[in-house]
Amino acid sequence: MSNILVTTMGLSWQNLPQILGLTNPNVAELYRFHPSNDRIAQIREEFGLQPVDEIWVVTTKGKVDPQLVILQEWHALLEPSNLLFAGIKEWAGLIDASFWPALKIFQVFGTDDLTSETECRMMKEAMLRIVLHAAEYATGGQLLLSFAGGSKAMSTDMQVAATLFGCDAMIHVVEDGMFSKAPTDATSDFGPEQFTASLPADFKDVITPLVSGKISKNALVGMSLADMPAIQASDYPIVGSENGKVALLHVDPTELFLSEAIENRMKNAEYLAGFYTNALLGEEEDANFLSLYSLPPWIIDKLKKTSLGIHPEKEGFELEWLNKLPKAALHCQLEGVLDVGDLIRVANANYLLMDRYKMRTAFQIREWRRLLDRFSIADFREQNPLKAIADAVRDIPKPVSLCAFIQLFNGAPDLLDDLIYGNKRIESAFVSTGFNAYEALGELQGASLLQSEASIREACRILAKKAVLHNIRYLEVGCSPFKYLAGGLNPIQIVDMIEEELGKSLKDFSIVFTAGRHKLKSEIVQLVNVTKRIMENPKSRCRLRGFDLAENEASCPARDWRRYFSPVKAKCKHITINAGGNGDIPSIWEAVYQLNAERISHCLALTDNPAMIEEFLDRNIAIEMCPSSNFQIMGFRDNFISESNNKPEYPLKDYLDRGLKVTVNADNPGISRTDFSRELHRAARLTPGGLSIWEVLKIVRNGFTASFAEHATRNRLLREVETEIIDLIQKGIPQ
Repeated sequence: MSNILVTTMGLSWQNLPQILGLTNPNVAELYRFHPSNDRIAQIREEFGLQPVDEIWVVTTKGKVDPQLVILQEWHALLEPSNLLFAGIKEWAGLIDASFWPALKIFQVFGTDDLTSETECRMMKEAMLRIVLHAAEYATGGQLLLSFAGGSKAMSTDMQVAATLFGCDAMIHVVEDGMFSKAPTDATSDFGPEQFTASLPADFKDVITPLVSGKISKNALVGMSLADMPAIQASDYPIVGSENGKVALLHVDPTELFLSEAIENRMKNAEYLAGFYTNALLGEEEDANFLSLYSLPPWIIDKLKKTSLGIHPEKEGFELEWLNKLPKAALHCQLEGVLDVGDLIRVANANYLLMDRYKMRTAFQIREWRRLLDRFSIADFREQNPLKAIADAVRDIPKPVSLCAFIQLFNGAPDLLDDLIYGNKRIESAFVSTGFNAYEALGELQGASLLQSEASIREACRILAKKAVLHNIRYLEVGCSPFKYLAGGLNPIQIVDMIEEELGKSLKDFSIVFTAGRHKLKSEIVQLVNVTKRIMENPKSRCRLRGFDLAENEASCPARDWRRYFSPVKAKCKHITINAGGNGDIPSIWEAVYQLNAERISHCLALTDNPAMIEEFLDRNIAIEMCPSSNFQIMGFRDNFISESNNKPEYPLKDYLDRGLKVTVNADNPGISRTDFSRELHRAARLTPGGLSIWEVLKIVRNGFTASFAEHATRNRLLREVETEIIDLIQKGIPQ
């Protein structure tokens, strides 16, 4: 990895010091007295120019030889070992004498004047090869190009090379007519010594460096097809002999192979792009965003080789980038959205209801305070099960008792956090808890808290805010309206409130009714009937799009629910089933064959059943994976947590490699102490070697294609999101 300057040279060696004065002011601050010195410094910063490590000069053979001698003399004066000059200039603060850019000179044999077509073709071939080698050698650093001298043909060749192989900046030096008062050749008599320091004040305004922006590498150069490998330096060597710093290049005019290869590619450009895209798609088990395949090959390669979730020290930067990604969230339960701060916010939102019953709750509040003051948080938790808090004050509407308790922690959210999670606040301890222990962490929220209009509306506002914060472009929220009736609301009112609050912040979202397996069959029938009423109402604009059978699959097999789900399927509602999370293959089989599920949530048991995987592929069944809750309930190996090394490997990457439509979701972000962006990062952390950005983008696309959104909405979102992602990639990806 080096910063390389490749420049042409004509009959004046002075052009090179003028370029170096811009790129390497630490060696020779040529423009110290220039009237636009501040602007020149700004140019360095604007284009991110770094001091060059090597200077590659390309020139003809013959008339320029005397100039090359002077050029080498000038370069020798910059050497740190030259104490006469370097020591004085370092003392004066003009240079860093420990740094000295190397000089390489390439002369093309047989190109004295470039007055014939043969000479010009030889120079072009040499120029292309030199810039190609420099571009590969500078990988990870900077490649700067300049046509600072030489014939028009050489300048043209350099510009062609820039458009083919790319560069970080193109540099030129011109006479500054705005400032110049001296003749154009004012510096012509200057020797090497004068160009090792700042130009004298009398000539400070004669020349000005110009920089054009970064030039991207031509995509055709890196394309690799069966009969046409990607153009790379090793296939086009620089052949010549060296004499000190000067290399004399020999170009056979009958073997202009690089020029011919590039010309052939350009002639067939429109076909090559199609063939290349088709070849890339052929390598994929499942397609990514189609626009990604039109990116330059080296960008595609970078997306495929840059992995996330491996290095803890990069977590912040990776999360920042993931947060910017437009995403879909398909498996998010309203009952598990709230973190500790959100719980307090929802409790306080019930202030009118709380005020109405403050006399009834006063005694219990005093008792809770006494116990909290007397006992440690751990002891309080042991003696006062959180499950009992919601009913601690009897004969009052829900969620008054629960809100009264939560309000005790106003100003002390950390204590409430400790009360709920205990040692599970430590990430390495929050693993393999089992379903029941995990579910118990949500005792202070869920149906217990969502029993008033204030609670439901505030919870929806919090969810919408989090979705916007993490650039969720489409949200499916799971809810169970029949669980929230204790406060006197009816299911239709509840659905209307959820739609109204989410719709204030989110353009695209859907509601998925969630049926709990442990509930009575009569409650499921009621929920199905509400679904039918909503669908049969011609005035309804409800965004109800699906039905979910959730919770602990071991409590009731999917086959027992088939006849209850028939009316839902009759109304063409989508079905997603929790299966294979803490169950096994029969549970997944029943979800697919008995209930015709379009998506399966968790689905951790699928990996060892090739036949079922083939069925998923045939039916295009999507998998809703929830990395944090999967890790916390079941336990998997995490790249960031050494204590998890004895855990099994998370199957997400295996599913993805087999072409399964994997999506990543937050499930219960408040309970799992996660968010929408962090779930993608957790998925990478649970993958040995991490997930590549290419794979992350494929997962993001799956989220939209597997959504229950209407067909037109889904297609629009895919177009919008694809454009955003290409723009995000152009702005830079995590390193």
